[in-house]
Amino acid sequence: MPGLSGELRQRLTQGQVLAPQMRQGLELLAMSLPELRQRLYEEMSRNPCIEDIEATLESTTVSEKVREMERAESDKDADRPDEDYEPVFGTAAAITKDEEADERRQRFFDRQTKDETLEEHLLAQLKMSDIDERDIPLAETLIGELNADGRFVGSIPDIVTVSGECEEKIVAVLKEIMQLDPPGCGARTPQECLLAQMDKLEGSPYRDDVRALIERHFEDMAAGRIASIERDLGISHERYADVLKELRTLEPRPGRAYDLAGKSIGYIHPEVHAVRTDDGWKARVDDRSIPEVHISPRYVNMLADPEVDRETKDYIRQRIASAKLLVDAVERRQRTITDIAQAIFDAQPGFFEKGLKGLRPLTMQEIAEKTGVHHATVSRTVRDKYASTPKGTVELRKFFTSGITTDSGEQVTKDVLRARLAAIIAGEDKSHPLSDDRLSEMLRKDGFPVARRTVAKYRGILGIPGTSERVSRKGGTP
Repeated sequence: MPGLSGELRQRLTQGQVLAPQMRQGLELLAMSLPELRQRLYEEMSRNPCIEDIEATLESTTVSEKVREMERAESDKDADRPDEDYEPVFGTAAAITKDEEADERRQRFFDRQTKDETLEEHLLAQLKMSDIDERDIPLAETLIGELNADGRFVGSIPDIVTVSGECEEKIVAVLKEIMQLDPPGCGARTPQECLLAQMDKLEGSPYRDDVRALIERHFEDMAAGRIASIERDLGISHERYADVLKELRTLEPRPGRAYDLAGKSIGYIHPEVHAVRTDDGWKARVDDRSIPEVHISPRYVNMLADPEVDRETKDYIRQRIASAKLLVDAVERRQRTITDIAQAIFDAQPGFFEKGLKGLRPLTMQEIAEKTGVHHATVSRTVRDKYASTPKGTVELRKFFTSGITTDSGEQVTKDVLRARLAAIIAGEDKSHPLSDDRLSEMLRKDGFPVARRTVAKYRGILGIPGTSERVSRKGGTP
């Protein structure tokens, strides 16, 4: 065809690509202790050059006790004729010697059922969905970042780094997940969650008004600015009530039906321990909780064996190198957790005296600058990591609190401001409750420079209703 031509061109571009070992290190850093242990056991099953993985804190299990009894029974009855031999099976009856108890126990376990979790429910739908087969691994990763409500709480920049996919692709896959059952899972905001469920209102006469209410007046609706909404949408008060009723048929927390599934038992595994020393509180990471990886001497010796062919030696070298990279990644993970936890303890000395009330405003960027790492690394490190302290077991993320600067220049956490707001409302005249504007003025007099919108936000967080609702609740007249 005229106007078309084929030619080869060279183009020089600059890009950043993570090495496999760096990507592995980031993945291990984001894992909790149970996830790390599972990952190491999986690596053992795939890599024949790893001789054994042992957890030094593990006690003798029932199965080990059974094996010991079997060996003792075998040694004891070594001279017994074969026809008289009765094997000891690895069951509870082998320990209790009570067959009826074993049967009752087995019937109990047979009756147990396991509810499907939200994650399992969504993962089961992937292969039957319209999601491209090549994007399913990414979809599985994103589903793992949903909270109990079905809301996406992961970090897109972190997923870009780990998966190598662009942000546009990640957002597109999230939109595909939002179409699975229950719809709305994978949304990043309440508005996005509700808009993903608009198909439920197909054929409803209020559908367009519901969409406009979500897209343009979500904050107005929460603040009770009804007149402004009705004026902008051009609807009567009666129709607004019908639109609101229709909106309430949508589910802002689509994952709540699965909230308790698979969570009958939950264990917290603190990785960091606060130890008091003469120099203050020190962060100690208990390495005994981490399974140990041992490279088999047998395969190391095979590399020096002249009778082993070259192809086999190349395979062994690759597997040994993979095992060493895993060991190095685990060691870097432990050092990073220790450094960041220590920086957090140093920055929050008030916690060890007053608990969470003694925290000062602290950002991840501050800790990143002190430890010489990227703030995204701090975010990965504190995720699902817990510290055992004299004030209880605390998630490392709890040590980070945003704050405000008072008129005197003092940095205080938002919890202090919320406590002061609650105290003012508790002491107000119940027949004439204070408006948000008046609350804002009183807080400014106390040295807290906050706007009316901030007061409304914190009041909502505290579960305190608006002015008119506080009047009705106390029996007064607006």
